[in-house]
Amino acid sequence: MLKAAGGRCRNGGLPDAVLRCTSTAVIRAHIMAYVRPVDAHPLRLMKWLEQNPSLEELQRRFPRDWEIVEDELAGAINDKDHGRLHALLKPLESFALPKAGRNARLRNQQAIELNGRLIRQRMSALAIERFLKASLTTEKKLHLPFLDRFLIRRLFFTRAYRRKLVSNRLFALLWPFVRRPNILLPLAESHGIYCFYSTGLVKEIAALIGDRHAVEIAAGDGALTRFLRRRGASVTASDDYSWSGKISYPAEVLNCDAHTVLRQENPEVVLCSWPPAKNRFEEHVFRTNSVQRYIVIGSEHRFAFGNWAVYRSQALFRLRKDDTLSALLLPREFGGAVYVFDRIER
Repeated sequence: MLKAAGGRCRNGGLPDAVLRCTSTAVIRAHIMAYVRPVDAHPLRLMKWLEQNPSLEELQRRFPRDWEIVEDELAGAINDKDHGRLHALLKPLESFALPKAGRNARLRNQQAIELNGRLIRQRMSALAIERFLKASLTTEKKLHLPFLDRFLIRRLFFTRAYRRKLVSNRLFALLWPFVRRPNILLPLAESHGIYCFYSTGLVKEIAALIGDRHAVEIAAGDGALTRFLRRRGASVTASDDYSWSGKISYPAEVLNCDAHTVLRQENPEVVLCSWPPAKNRFEEHVFRTNSVQRYIVIGSEHRFAFGNWAVYRSQALFRLRKDDTLSALLLPREFGGAVYVFDRIER
């Protein structure tokens, strides 16, 4: 059976052809060479995976594995570490299977480890596929038809290509006429923009701030702070200017790192829109005693933003994803999400 698959064998007898393959049918066929009916759990899992469960189904059934995948994907993307991505997507390459034979079998611990690797491989593949579909485009598609160009400019940008506060009503009226909606995100990202704020979203965030003083960290072009100030909120925008190659920082955005501005301003509310994955500055938010609420704008794809290791390890704030606010991030199909941390009263 192994010889028929073709190719030299290594790593406990698994052929190279299988090591390069992510097909569940092929992997399942070769696992059968190593397990007996008593070890059937990995085979049951493979059979279930062949039914193509959704990412949401996998997350519900294996929440701990999803946490591992999020951390690994975030680290691999942030560090540009191809080896970590490869380990997630090719789970059998580093797995030591027993030599094939009549009495070969997986030990219980090996079966558990194999299950975990296969689950995480499928989660990683689905998450990356979904993320790429939402954000990538080809060079050819960057040539926008005149109508698309006009509508996108009218909805999202000023004449100087600064971000507009998007009217919910105007968006609902004009967005369906844009023929190539997927072009907006890569076009915006080239200018350091990862989302657009609607009038409804800014109104709700201003209500969450109330009459308290707020600081926006990693504020970029300061658009969110600018819109919130128009609604009467007291907000200071700050950024360490590390993205000056992509972003034109206005004078109203303080050139100040997160740790320093939090210490100087002692805000009760902190905002951050699209903090980089596995960044090192968000931990200072949870260490600042004055902070009562932290509002994060990011993505449904948790590996794409934020320091989730810090989010999960801190014990002073309760985290919730606000679906109402998330629905007000535009365009909705880009998968934006809003998360709110509230300090736990002792």
